[in-house]
Amino acid sequence: MNVPFPGGWRYSLGALRGWLLFLICIVAALAARQLAWPQPVLVALALAPAVIAGLQFYTAFRLVTREDEFVRGLFARRMLAAAALTIVAAVMWSGLEQVGAPHLPAWLLYPLSWGLFGLLTPFIQKS
Repeated sequence: MNVPFPGGWRYSLGALRGWLLFLICIVAALAARQLAWPQPVLVALALAPAVIAGLQFYTAFRLVTREDEFVRGLFARRMLAAAALTIVAAVMWSGLEQVGAPHLPAWLLYPLSWGLFGLLTPFIQKS
């Protein structure tokens, strides 16, 4: 069964805008730090991606509540699997950092989680 969730041009456009804004805020925070902007501005730019991530999750969860129980269960399984793999990857990389692997910024976990969600979607078809 091919579930059309999330579907819809509004959701897709909103998700695209959210991702672009997320990345713009990351780049802006890095650039602002290099340019020695005032600390309150740096803090606001540093926190903005977390706000965007929260809004994207809120939007996705609000959208899924409008679906039937099968789609909600499917979404939950996919999200749980993606979160589990993201946590495993984070713990694994943290261990590798202890023995010399380069440090990676934690904000990479957010796109990794959604990327895994997308990659797992074709393989998780039962709620």
